[in-house]
Amino acid sequence: MESLQELKPKLHYKEVVLESECDIERLPSFDMIFFLLTPTQIGHKFFKKAVEEVFKVRKNSKTIFLAIDDCHRLDDEDVIKVTLELKASIKDIMKNPTVFKVSSYYASLHHQFERGQLTLEDLRRNREVMVPTQDGDMIMGKKLQGDHPAMLLELSKMEQLFELVQQFSSGIRNAGIDVAKKNWLVVGPDRTGKSLLTNLLQQSVGENNHFVENDIAEVDLGKYYDGMFVIFDLEWDKYSSYLEKICTSTVGSEKMIIVNKVDDFMFFDQSRDELLKEIKTKIQSYTSDPIYFVSASYYQQYIKLLQGEITVDDIIADPEIILVDPLNFPINKVRNKTELSQLLLDQSGFIQLLQQIGVMDDAREICRDEEIFSEYF
Repeated sequence: MESLQELKPKLHYKEVVLESECDIERLPSFDMIFFLLTPTQIGHKFFKKAVEEVFKVRKNSKTIFLAIDDCHRLDDEDVIKVTLELKASIKDIMKNPTVFKVSSYYASLHHQFERGQLTLEDLRRNREVMVPTQDGDMIMGKKLQGDHPAMLLELSKMEQLFELVQQFSSGIRNAGIDVAKKNWLVVGPDRTGKSLLTNLLQQSVGENNHFVENDIAEVDLGKYYDGMFVIFDLEWDKYSSYLEKICTSTVGSEKMIIVNKVDDFMFFDQSRDELLKEIKTKIQSYTSDPIYFVSASYYQQYIKLLQGEITVDDIIADPEIILVDPLNFPINKVRNKTELSQLLLDQSGFIQLLQQIGVMDDAREICRDEEIFSEYF
């Protein structure tokens, strides 16, 4: 505890508490959480309970960090053993977490020496201070020389945590993520409707998911986001090099390929089914990630209809809304007036997309006015 308090100006953390003083229910409210455990604390019920409490709110482990402290007292074999024990103790909660091996005590001694609060003689009298040589021997006591105290910070490996705190806190702000939700990066060429799609997804499934529109070149996908939506439209041939670049630079990341504006199929010299099949085949030559064909415009109209912002007559009067039958022939909207809302939803393609994200129902969940909903169903 004293070592961490000593390092507070360097770490820039908000609060450090002992196990006995920790209010577990408050943990999810912090952007980042570091569990700094001594070897004797591995497997304690408190630690597992604290991690479980965090995961009641958080959807991933990206903002939870684990470190084994007092590693200056362990040999290499013991460090490996303790690390494996730590991972095993929470394997049902966090899969293969990154574990830092540090010595906050050595880092604290280094900073006290730098400020003149400790002398070389103080360090020589401290039997825990041991500095390795290139030959693998350990120097301690009177053999410690003036250049050895500077090595304590490197031996502590706390500098890695210093840098991680600074980089990650800045990255969280720049990436715009919400630590309490599953975070999705939305990317795609201009004029493919990605902004509208981002807003609709946030509106529909934002309770447990967070969507951020950004440029793939400006972020570290794996560090901050849990997955990616890649948005295109029916003019696929213009974007093949873009998808190839995305796929080669994000290997192993969860991705969903979204082909938007399927309602524009009338402008192509192919039937709707033939066009979508051809595009799907081309995309599959680059990636095995799931592909969804949607119309953000139709889904937006569906939401507006449910929420009373527009009427069925507005849908009928809108010449850009062309709904089709199973043979892809335009339907008569007047004769199918009572079915227009369902047709909009079905032909928007959003039911399948939302189910994949984890919403087992569709946009009905975001409709706040049941009377509006029942008017059309």
